[in-house]
Amino acid sequence: MSRIPLPGCRSGPLGSYLQGLGAWRALVRTADPDVLAQWGGGCLVLTTALDRDAMVSTFTDRFSPLPIVSPWNAGSGFAGNSKNVEAEKALAAVRATDDERLAPLRAAVAAADAIVAEGRARGWGGAKGELWDAARKPAVLTLCRNLLPDDALPWLDTAAVLGQDGDPAYNRLLGTGGNFGRQDLSATYVRRALTVLADPRGVRQSEGWLRAALFADESVPYLRDTVGQFDPGRAGGIQSSPWEKQDDRGFANPWSLLLTIEGAVMFAGAVVRRQGAQMSRAAVPFTVRTTTAGFGTTAVGETAHAELWTPEWGRPASLGEVEHLLAEGRVEWNGHPAHTGVDFVRAVAALGVDRGITHFTRHVFVERLGQNPLAVPVDRVAVRHRGSVGLLSELDGWLDSVRRASPTAAVEARMRQVEAALYTVAQDGDPDAFRRTVVALGRLHDAVSRSGTVRARVKPLILRRAAEWWQALAPDSAELRIAVALASASDAGGTSGSLRLLLTPVQNSAGGRWLEWSLRRPEVAWGASTVSALAEAHRRRALPGVADDPAERPDAEHRPAVRGILSAYSHGLEVPLSDLDELAGGRVDDELLGGYLRGLLLLDWSDVRAADRSADRSVITPALALLVPFFAVKPLRVRLRPDAEFPTSLVLRPGAQWIATLRATGPAVVLSDAVRRLRAAGIAGVVAESAVARTSVSGEALAAALLLRVAPAARLHALRQIAVLPQQARTAQPTEGAVA
Repeated sequence: MSRIPLPGCRSGPLGSYLQGLGAWRALVRTADPDVLAQWGGGCLVLTTALDRDAMVSTFTDRFSPLPIVSPWNAGSGFAGNSKNVEAEKALAAVRATDDERLAPLRAAVAAADAIVAEGRARGWGGAKGELWDAARKPAVLTLCRNLLPDDALPWLDTAAVLGQDGDPAYNRLLGTGGNFGRQDLSATYVRRALTVLADPRGVRQSEGWLRAALFADESVPYLRDTVGQFDPGRAGGIQSSPWEKQDDRGFANPWSLLLTIEGAVMFAGAVVRRQGAQMSRAAVPFTVRTTTAGFGTTAVGETAHAELWTPEWGRPASLGEVEHLLAEGRVEWNGHPAHTGVDFVRAVAALGVDRGITHFTRHVFVERLGQNPLAVPVDRVAVRHRGSVGLLSELDGWLDSVRRASPTAAVEARMRQVEAALYTVAQDGDPDAFRRTVVALGRLHDAVSRSGTVRARVKPLILRRAAEWWQALAPDSAELRIAVALASASDAGGTSGSLRLLLTPVQNSAGGRWLEWSLRRPEVAWGASTVSALAEAHRRRALPGVADDPAERPDAEHRPAVRGILSAYSHGLEVPLSDLDELAGGRVDDELLGGYLRGLLLLDWSDVRAADRSADRSVITPALALLVPFFAVKPLRVRLRPDAEFPTSLVLRPGAQWIATLRATGPAVVLSDAVRRLRAAGIAGVVAESAVARTSVSGEALAAALLLRVAPAARLHALRQIAVLPQQARTAQPTEGAVA
């Protein structure tokens, strides 16, 4: 046994892939039933007792064409109305020959003649010379199944399948019932078989064409004839020859078509049942509905019919094994068969396919060059586990509801962006792809919220697995960490008091267990700036009575030295002081921050634990350091006297007008009041407010930054940057303080 690579049979284009399968299948039925095949180095590799020369002679001397006939098609040559003269001549030649290699084809032609005669006798013929009445096509296909030889049925099963409702379903691999526009594949197949087996000129060139098909030795001139959808690069047309559009013929290798069709019949369709006997549908192996995601060459308004994902396997397999694989064509995503290209690529990433497959090549069937269908190879995806892809299943129900809701053009555009992002996640699985998905989801949800017709049929989205999303996002930027901290902030976990209630038109349901659309506009408009929207959200949150202050309750153990307002959140993730400083200093990407925040607001963060930030020792802007200690629910633990045995629980509250003043006039007045409040609380060693005010910061950016939660130790560290605490009196240098 020897391993023989077939460099002419590559994984793409589709014709080359099918050509490889066909060559393998033809060798098994003609010469060596023990031939094994696998994919390696981008081409098919055969393990066989034949060498290259013996393989070539097997085809040229012993190859018997498949019984490929399509009496259900008008262009197949059986109509006898001279509308396809070349097809009629080819059929006549088959009927007249006594070549044993053509015996199966000859028997199929005779059976097809009988089918046409029987159908016409029953009155199924069409008007104006048409072969069949369109309404009789299911009956004609049934008659074909009853009268064609058994070895002709694989072609019928590949071209068309009758569902439970009796309507034919066509395999896009073979166009519409074996037609590519005006090209009837069975007629082309018969003519190409006669070319290499019966035509004297073709017989002389047959070996050269065969070596070109199998071994990529393309030194032989090809026929100028129709190629079909399988090999778009040889299809002819513009710039295919010096005569431009005057020459629409392609560059056809007769053996390529013969082997391609032989490979195609391995993708026979079937009728599979769903939900018991209530539904049935035609299933074609590894074929799904087209999505534009991951398809960079699609054009606006282009018609795409379906996509076929062709499998590759990396170990030698028998023909029976692969035929079984293709017969099942099992690809599952989220517990159901994959329906779209996005489902398929996610199934590949989640290993929802038969084991042993190493790659899939994705081919999209589109109409180009007029209405000619072409199989365009658009991607090759490795089958390997990408652990976080399973998160994407949580989106399916909500996205399906959006699709069913008659979406507007704006919603459809955002949906395409989400699908493209999902495809990239499944293809790459890297954190950046997940981040793009979060941004795209936020934009889609925003578009849905603005469409009354869609919103009436779609509920607000809530994603429950926030901890896993957070891990998949792998935060590596201030924008992402800030967005998560803002999205997760709430008063009592979940959505209670969260920014989502301010920034989007949603409200808690009557029972408080889910969200529903509100009839009002969002309390805070995003506007042109995310920072401005956050500052306004903070202003509204700082209004009296919005947040319940535990320090103002009658049973409170500790009360503020100077009364104020509580606007800080009690729950949510914390950020390091450095991120706070980036936002206050205007050094974050405002658009990116807004994109992240829109998407991350869709997650339920109630069960996510905050990271330990007790070691945060970042040096921040003095103005920010002065204000940070005031924005927390719990007291600050600090020693007020050098001889104190334990720290004092110090409640600091901002003034009721701080946030509004920061936005309206800037930080000067607020900073002066902050110094006064710290001194009133017993912290005497505060630097002069004039020194703090020398730092140039935006009041609006400060207002936005102060919405963020920081760790208690970080608050104390910020205080030390602008105050000399008692235990520091001897050296006037910052030292470690006690934190309970």
